[in-house]
Amino acid sequence: MRKLIIAVSFLIVLNNTQAQPVNIDTVKSELFKINKVFDSSMYLGFKVDAVYSSDTLFGEFEHEEMTGDYILNQKDFYYKIGNTEYVQNDSFIYNIYHDDKMMIMTYDTTAFHNSLFPLKEFLDSVINQYDSLYTISMNTDTTGIKVIEFTSLDTNAAYDRFAVYYESLSYKPQRFELSFKGNFDLSDVPDSLRVPLMAQPLHKRLSMSFYDYYNLTSLDVFENVNYVFYDRMRKAYRPSEKYKAFRFMANGVEGEEDDDSIEAKPDAEESNP
Repeated sequence: MRKLIIAVSFLIVLNNTQAQPVNIDTVKSELFKINKVFDSSMYLGFKVDAVYSSDTLFGEFEHEEMTGDYILNQKDFYYKIGNTEYVQNDSFIYNIYHDDKMMIMTYDTTAFHNSLFPLKEFLDSVINQYDSLYTISMNTDTTGIKVIEFTSLDTNAAYDRFAVYYESLSYKPQRFELSFKGNFDLSDVPDSLRVPLMAQPLHKRLSMSFYDYYNLTSLDVFENVNYVFYDRMRKAYRPSEKYKAFRFMANGVEGEEDDDSIEAKPDAEESNP
C-alpha cells in the first residue's frame, strides 16, 4: 500500500450513538460480511480516497494522499490510481504504467481483490488476541452507519486502534481508520540524539474512504482484446493498438499456449520480411 497523507484528518462523528453488547463471534461475523462485499460483488464500481500521515517529531514527517477508481466483478478486479492501471481477469493480470509507457502481462490469477480491504490480516493478528490486547465497541448512528472499533490495551499490540465504518443493511464499507507505531530512521541522526529518539515511537495513521458506489452496465474493461492480441507468426502475445507504443513484457506467459479469448492474428507490419 502506498503511504498516504493529508494535513487535516477527517473524522466521522457518530451522532446519538447507542452502544450495543458485542462479543468476539459477533465481530467476526460482521467483518466477514463487510469483506464479502468486495469478495463476491458483481458489476460493482466505487471510489477510494486514502490518506496516510505520520508524526513530525524530530523532523520525521510523511504525508501522501491517493484517489482511486475500482471495479469488481467476483474475481475480476480493476483499479486506476493516477496514471497506473491494474486489470485482473480469469486469464491474466495487466499492470499498466502510463507515465513510463510500460505494460506487464502476467499469468497469475491466484491474486485476490479482497486484499483491498485488509480484514484477513486484521482477523489473524488482532481478533485472535482480542481478549488480552484490545477492547472493542460497536455503535450505530441515527443514519444507520455502524462502527466497530478496537483500541489496544498493550503497547505490544499490532495496532493502536482500528475502526471500520459501514452501512448496517448493505455492509458496504464507508471508511476505515488504522493507527500504528513505526521506527525512526536514525541513519543521519547524531549519536547524542539516538537514545531519546529510540525511546519515542513514531505514530502513523492510515484511513480509506469508500464512496460513489454504482452498478456497471458493461464489463468491457476486463476484455483481453483491450490490452493484447496473439501474434500467430511469432507465437507470442503483443500489445493492442492502444498500447503499441508501450514497452511490453509478458511474465510467466507461454506464447505457444494462446488463450482462446484473445484475438489471434499476424502482425501486418512485420509478417512479410
